[in-house]
Amino acid sequence: MREEPCRLTASQRQAVEAIVQRHCEIRGWTLHAVNVRTNHVHVVLTATDVHPKKARTELKSWATRVLKQLDGAGRLKWWSDGGSARYINDQSGLEETIDYVRNRQ
Repeated sequence: MREEPCRLTASQRQAVEAIVQRHCEIRGWTLHAVNVRTNHVHVVLTATDVHPKKARTELKSWATRVLKQLDGAGRLKWWSDGGSARYINDQSGLEETIDYVRNRQ
């Protein structure tokens, strides 16, 4: 690692949550749940027009932009490479995933 692990402050967490919500609105994606933690982010969304990995990349890019605006020190890297990006294939799986993101972190 080139830098210390990233720990988002309360204001950074709020900014990331807001940009995730805004980007989903812009793209016409349905945001079911978002939970921005100090060291990772969970998002559950429906985006029928893009692959899950593309949606993840877009959200990470937009979140990076807003974090760079808040961070005068100029952190080099905000996120680890990759992350989960998977399909949820039925309503019960969607409900379970939303519950996990909202309530079991």
